[in-house]
Amino acid sequence: MKGKLVAVGMIACFMLSLTASQANAYVLAENILYAEGVDYLGLDAIPTAGPPSVEIGAAANVMVGWSDDIIYHQFPAGQKVRTEVLLHVVAVDEFGAMLKNADGSAIELCAVYTLTAHFKIQKLTASPLDGGVPVEGDPLYTSSIYEGLWTDGPSAAYSAEVNEVGDLLYGYNWDTRGQSPGWYRLTFWIEAEADFVLVNPYTGTSITYNDVDIVFGDPMDIDPSAGAIFGIVNVDTENDLSYLDLQLTEKSGGRGGSGTVR
Repeated sequence: MKGKLVAVGMIACFMLSLTASQANAYVLAENILYAEGVDYLGLDAIPTAGPPSVEIGAAANVMVGWSDDIIYHQFPAGQKVRTEVLLHVVAVDEFGAMLKNADGSAIELCAVYTLTAHFKIQKLTASPLDGGVPVEGDPLYTSSIYEGLWTDGPSAAYSAEVNEVGDLLYGYNWDTRGQSPGWYRLTFWIEAEADFVLVNPYTGTSITYNDVDIVFGDPMDIDPSAGAIFGIVNVDTENDLSYLDLQLTEKSGGRGGSGTVR
């Protein structure tokens, strides 16, 4: 366990001040499913009809997507890279195929929040188009939502937040200072680890780690009509993960480029 957990029974005033410090100025505007019954402030989620609605339980027909900014931009080494991942339950037909809007995007039913979301960053040996694989050894960064949710004080752990339009997203600010130009792999995956607590340290409520089943990638992540694709997205539904390969260019290269990923 990498984070220091706040003990059960801590006085209420401290608990409330901690959760207030974790909150941001934006209000959730989309329906949401809390897989473990714990909200993004670490408190007990309360089901409501909404809007927006709040549900608790397993999440099926889940789509994973990456933000446009990281897919359609190229970043020089040394720049801060904002990474954002979104999870949504999407509408499907009787055969389990994704239902789409007229523009080709998925019909999203609700966002998904789970303590079991993980994120890591690895350097690649070469371009993925040339067979590059992650460099052996520890990742440059690895963390989970669980690790940082109940920590006492500031934390560099992975986190979730609500953005300016009211969507829930999983985010991490990757400072690439000190990293060399080249290819990197950013991986998001779902995994309930054996040492995850079974009781909410804030409230004493029992926690059940329900399944979050990733079965789709966002079709808009591979849509070339939106511009040159610099972040190459792959989805492994069997292992409930998605990874994005991107190239950090020489500092003089700046953003943009020729539109090639090699």
